[in-house]
Formats: sequence, structure tokens, C-alpha cells
Amino acid sequence: MNRMSVSLSPEMEKLIEETSKREGITKSEVIRKAFALLQISETEKKKGRAIGIIHEDQHNHEMKVVGKIVGL
Repeated sequence: MNRMSVSLSPEMEKLIEETSKREGITKSEVIRKAFALLQISETEKKKGRAIGIIHEDQHNHEMKVVGKIVGL
């Protein structure tokens, strides 16, 4: 596996650290997941689609789009 050095703002470092602790994963895994999401976003964007935020009703299993993620 290749290594890479990246400069991060204090805010980004804090976000990665907090996510790592909350999810119980390494900071490297947080970054890998973020890039995986970016790759999915770019692939779907080429198809004319977008990444959305859904709410799933636990009782009747219906899903409702409640937001769209822009800027990815």
C-alpha cells in the first residue's frame, strides 16, 4: 500500500479524529471511506445522478428523499 503525506487544516484534522473515535476505526480508514464516497459521487454524476439524503420510515419501510448533497 502506498503512503501519502497531506497537509490538513486544524478543523479537518479534528473532524477526522472525532470520526475515527466515534466509529472505532483508524484515521486512515476514515480517509479511505471519504475517498470511496467521492468516487461513487463522481461515477453517479457522470450518469446524471446525485447523492441524496434519505429518511426511512421504520414502520412501513418507505424511503423519502430529504436532501441532496451538492459540491462533491
